[in-house]
Amino acid sequence: MGSRATTPSARQDVDGSVGHRGTALIVDDEATNRLLLGTMLRREGFHVIEAEDGYQALSLFDASSPDIIFMDVMMPGMDGFETTRRIKARSGADFVPVIFLTALHDDHSQVRCIEVGGDDSLSKPFSFTILKARIVAMERVRDLHRSIAAKNRMLAGLLEIDRQEQALAERIFSYAVNDRNVAREHLGLLLRPAATFNGDLFLSQYLPDGSLRVLLGDFTGHGLAAAIGALPVSDAFHSMTRKGVVDEMVLEEINSKLYRVLPADRFMCACMVTLPASGDVMRWWNGGMPDAMLCHADGIRRLSSHSLPLGIMPELTERDVPREAPLKRGDRVLLMTDGLLEVRDTQGRSFGETGLKSLIESWRHGSSLMTALEPALDAHCKETQPQDDIGVVEIPFVPRLFGRMSASTVQYPSHTGECSCSIVLRDERLGSIPSVESLLASLGLLEELWEHVGSLETILHELYANALEHGVLKLPSWMKTTPDGFSSYYTERENRLAAVPVGSIRVDLHYEPDSPASKVRITITDSGQGFDIDRPCEPLHVSVRPWGRGIALVRELCESVNYYNQGTQVEAVYRCA
Repeated sequence: MGSRATTPSARQDVDGSVGHRGTALIVDDEATNRLLLGTMLRREGFHVIEAEDGYQALSLFDASSPDIIFMDVMMPGMDGFETTRRIKARSGADFVPVIFLTALHDDHSQVRCIEVGGDDSLSKPFSFTILKARIVAMERVRDLHRSIAAKNRMLAGLLEIDRQEQALAERIFSYAVNDRNVAREHLGLLLRPAATFNGDLFLSQYLPDGSLRVLLGDFTGHGLAAAIGALPVSDAFHSMTRKGVVDEMVLEEINSKLYRVLPADRFMCACMVTLPASGDVMRWWNGGMPDAMLCHADGIRRLSSHSLPLGIMPELTERDVPREAPLKRGDRVLLMTDGLLEVRDTQGRSFGETGLKSLIESWRHGSSLMTALEPALDAHCKETQPQDDIGVVEIPFVPRLFGRMSASTVQYPSHTGECSCSIVLRDERLGSIPSVESLLASLGLLEELWEHVGSLETILHELYANALEHGVLKLPSWMKTTPDGFSSYYTERENRLAAVPVGSIRVDLHYEPDSPASKVRITITDSGQGFDIDRPCEPLHVSVRPWGRGIALVRELCESVNYYNQGTQVEAVYRCA
């Protein structure tokens, strides 16, 4: 409390001076008692103020903020017990010692003095020598309390500044890490940090062909120390995924960064999956995480950890490569951190032992996991505080999950029902062959042409591969004629792609609705030098050369295949019969 003026009814020192030991408030209805005690206290260095009853005492307490109070018990109106109770309530966290000076000697009165907040008591008549000793003892307690309170206030201020700075840093951090994530609206996602910073990391990004890559990571510990490696991981994941870099290289780069950045006792468990926009094979990698789960019509397949966490070893080994799993439309993938399994209720039971098993069983039969997970988790740990970050991701394998292949993808609908889309891939993105499924999905034709997707994928893949290998990379077909020709050919192909070729390939897909059968026109244009388009192509059943068979197959699937512009452009027309 601050210093305030005393009321006119209270007796004060004549000169108004303040004693070097602080202000003492005497509360007693007997003037003689106040005079004797006041004289002694002034001699001891106190500034003395006096009150005749409890009401005056409260007024003086509010006005003068005394350092010590001497309280009589038996007073008219409000007795000393009630007065002390109210004073202690008003003092709050500030410690103001109250010494009872009472003529009551029974045990009940002594106990009552303590119950209402009294700190010491002396029975009248008392010895001034004993009273002086009691005062010194109370001053020691008071000064210690005030010293601790001052330090606590300073610490609370520093903690509040730290909390505000962490909250600001977390906002900036979340923006830098999470704002680049994609497809969040199509994923079931639960992230609950145990501290301001979340040590569980969720990342998602599209590949150039529209496929989706997702990573769920769990750093050792939690809070700021656990999240310190998230920025380099996020940068590597997003930049390399957007360029179409394969899973193995992404994992190697993240592992290398964490090994350099983190101390020896820090690492990141992680599970990464790449879901194809086309095709039926999912690639997955699990390093130290709980089993991921692939739910399909035949049941649940567990994707168990098969590698060390990232950041422990300087390099990944050959056994650490991603694995593959068959995937069908409607399948679902579940990733989780161990924080979900280990969170405990009031009885010490983990969520993995109790609620999660029944939820997984329901999820297996088609129900949404996230709809039931959050309320079940809340009920499990409503009276306990999770000791670790919790992260869960549910990924449905549905067409809406995937993105367009590139920002350059354009659609041109018309009133006749015809529509087109195109994409241009350049330089480092050339190695990511686009998918027909993504193109058709962008046009809203995936369901309508689903039975033709396989044939169309074959056509696009063969035409694009030829444009890339022979047009941009300038690989000669004769390389395949030697005994180890195919191996040498594709090794050289990867080497030239890794060197980041300069060039471009444009893919145009045009849909023409017609009766009785519609058409899909696929045009591939590359920036290469072309070839002699007048050279005849031998039929598939006649050719014995180890090249050219893919184009012969395309000719069998298509109504027509024609080359233009010195072979730098090829157009294939497929009839949806």
